[in-house]
Amino acid sequence: MKAENGEGSADHDGSGVQDLRSGLTAPCSLKIEDGEYWYGGCVMDGSRYPFTAGDDYMLDLIDLDSPNQVSPAFISTHGRTLWSEEPFDLNVQGDAMVMITRGTVHVDASGANLRDAQQNLARQTFTLGQMPPEEFFRMPQWNTWIELIYTQNQRDVMKYANGIVDNGFPPGIIMIDDFWGDYYGRWQFSPRKFPDPKGMVEKLHDMGFKVMVWVCPFVTPDTVEYHELRDRHMLIFDRDGEPVIRQWWNGYGAILDMSNPETYAWLKEGLQDLRSQTGVDGFKFDAGDFKYYHDDDASLMRLTRQEEAQLWGRFGTEFDYNEYRVNYKNGGLPLVNRLQDKIFEWGKDGLSELIPDTITQGLLGYYYNCPDMIGGGEYRSFLGTKTLDQELIVRSAQCAALMAMMQFSVAPWRVLDKEHLALCQEAAHLHVELSQTIVDLARRASQTGEPITRSMAYDFPQAPVDCLKTQFMLGDRILSAPVIEKGATSKRVYFPEGRWQSLQDESTVVDGPVTRDVPVTLATLPAYRRID
Repeated sequence: MKAENGEGSADHDGSGVQDLRSGLTAPCSLKIEDGEYWYGGCVMDGSRYPFTAGDDYMLDLIDLDSPNQVSPAFISTHGRTLWSEEPFDLNVQGDAMVMITRGTVHVDASGANLRDAQQNLARQTFTLGQMPPEEFFRMPQWNTWIELIYTQNQRDVMKYANGIVDNGFPPGIIMIDDFWGDYYGRWQFSPRKFPDPKGMVEKLHDMGFKVMVWVCPFVTPDTVEYHELRDRHMLIFDRDGEPVIRQWWNGYGAILDMSNPETYAWLKEGLQDLRSQTGVDGFKFDAGDFKYYHDDDASLMRLTRQEEAQLWGRFGTEFDYNEYRVNYKNGGLPLVNRLQDKIFEWGKDGLSELIPDTITQGLLGYYYNCPDMIGGGEYRSFLGTKTLDQELIVRSAQCAALMAMMQFSVAPWRVLDKEHLALCQEAAHLHVELSQTIVDLARRASQTGEPITRSMAYDFPQAPVDCLKTQFMLGDRILSAPVIEKGATSKRVYFPEGRWQSLQDESTVVDGPVTRDVPVTLATLPAYRRID
């Protein structure tokens, strides 16, 4: 390995790690070896991983606008690990990865395979030791977003919860989504929408639910809270000394300066008070996207926009029950990370993205992950639609069933007939049946950094590349190859070495390594347990 292109340089620190340095006008490069494939960087690019020499791939981490998790790191199937403390640009040019960075790119070539590379990344960059509460993994989660959108209210939240139990689904964590308060920055239930929030939470607890509510870093202008925060310099200001008022998907808002200890304490105390007053268990933290921060914003600590997103993510560790959609360089922390809202589609930006994106989350250390809401969380996909593709909802539930978490939002009993509803119930109960396995894997992840939902190449380096986006492993002994194509009558499945017994039909045992076309019906979830 060597740095190329003029002013780029490379040296070793004595530990086997090579450092590549460049300036913004002097790139450095790393040769991609024959047969070497790379993962990393940006979860939203999951469907483009793994890439190799000759692929058309580039990632601008310096000016990235991503609605999901990001880390300035890449790992390869040849055991090489590449990471940096600073964001960098990467561009595949022929058989080389060309990088531009303000800092140093570290390269560790001591590994032999993808597992080695990911474990080296974990040792170098993850924060290990804790995991989220077991309830995230044991039961399906329920989110009120698709059913209520911006009309969150006590009566309909309870109607949704009762529908879950009455239709034979296991209760779990229920998340009350955006606009449960009167405006942003006032962390109290709107008495008009929720006349008795404490009583509501008590009823939900009695039914077996944990309760979370949605929170963002924005504050509605011209409110009591806004004026207080502005006068105490607890908001982000612009270079002219005025509070930043920035457009986001819900209009315009001021932004909390989380680098200010007073602001941090204000939000923490406000959420703790809400928890004490109503009994809610935790919070869904949203809207900390990179694009809502600018590098020339005047925060107290003069943070970059990547650092602002990272700090918003780290704030969640103050609460056991948390969830995030955006994160930066927070691998290994006990944070629940969900995928960006997917559209109600089979292909691009829909169901086909769940497996590669979830695999990328795990490799980058965001392995306490949720593969978006069943059917997709992009609410516009459900507006004005008289009929929905019921097969897509079933296949989405089956895909999520053997991942670390699964989350419903659109009410299955409202949009499905009896046949399709029963299959969604079956997927939910399968997740519960395997919950102890999932919890054990989550506990191990907290100690070692190993992902829960894994690429086939993680434990089986000989896995063919063409199976890496269509099937996955839950740990190292359960293989899932969910159907992700409409109307499919067969599924091509790669079985690694070992004996694999079907979870749906114990009489079916396959000896690997072998690739087979498995016949499927709507009820089929090709999933297997290694039994040797």
